[in-house]
Amino acid sequence: MLKKNTTKKTTVIEDKGRITSQRALHIAADLSWNYGEDVVVYDVREKTPYVSYYIVASASNDRRLRALVATGKEALFNNYKEVDHTEGRNDSNWILVDAHDIVLQIFTKEERKRVDFDSLYADVPHKLVKAEEEPVYKKRKKPESVGGEY
Repeated sequence: MLKKNTTKKTTVIEDKGRITSQRALHIAADLSWNYGEDVVVYDVREKTPYVSYYIVASASNDRRLRALVATGKEALFNNYKEVDHTEGRNDSNWILVDAHDIVLQIFTKEERKRVDFDSLYADVPHKLVKAEEEPVYKKRKKPESVGGEY
């Protein structure tokens, strides 16, 4: 169980329900493996018709936030998901990466506490993902070219 202290209240993140999407778990594990903190997958299929999973992660600083966005986009690509668009400027503390049915929400720690995103979806199935604990996690190599040299 992970406890998050905020000035207003304490948000507790604990596993609830079952996350069945191996793609979402792979992407979340990639974020966790690359120093994403408090990575949580939320199954929001019952809440919204447009998105199936939110993957939420925290970064310890602005530089790591940008690195996690790049990692998230690569993980989406490796899991056959096309990125539709990205919202948030280079100087923002919250960046959203939209891949249609999977949406990444990457925050700095301070911004995640301020927005308190986790309390909005506390009632849906969710899982705190730590790469070293995930049996589904495996580093993937990029496919080698087929057919020789160009």
